[in-house]
Amino acid sequence: MAGQTQQGGYRVQKSGMAAEADKLDRAGDDAGDIGAALQEQLCYTPDALGGSDSGPAFSNFSEAWQAEAKVLESALHELADKVRISKANYHGADVSTMNDLQASGGGGLTTMPAPAPAGSVPGMRTMPAAGPPPPGSPPVGLADFG
Repeated sequence: MAGQTQQGGYRVQKSGMAAEADKLDRAGDDAGDIGAALQEQLCYTPDALGGSDSGPAFSNFSEAWQAEAKVLESALHELADKVRISKANYHGADVSTMNDLQASGGGGLTTMPAPAPAGSVPGMRTMPAAGPPPPGSPPVGLADFG
């Protein structure tokens, strides 16, 4: 679903999110099937389950499992829905970013430096700077760039 890019950032594979949401839904369906299987209690006499205490113990166990299976089923389906919502949000953010970039692309805007004026301006030097001073002369100081 998510992977690291070559630049060191992260990206989301939206196509993988749909598959993961489907897996969560299937897991939720399985949890519901487990709960349904526990609802189908067979009619046993207390002695068949091991005594008079075993029948009520199994009933309590079965009821607790049914309740947990319902909670688990609901939670898995809720997670699947949230993954689908996140996928839609990522898609919306991608579309919005692309639209904003396209809208700002017009008008000749660029990240390149402004070109130097044509011709020389009196008293202004452009790069590259003059070479090193001749041997025996004082070192270059800030006043030399006036």
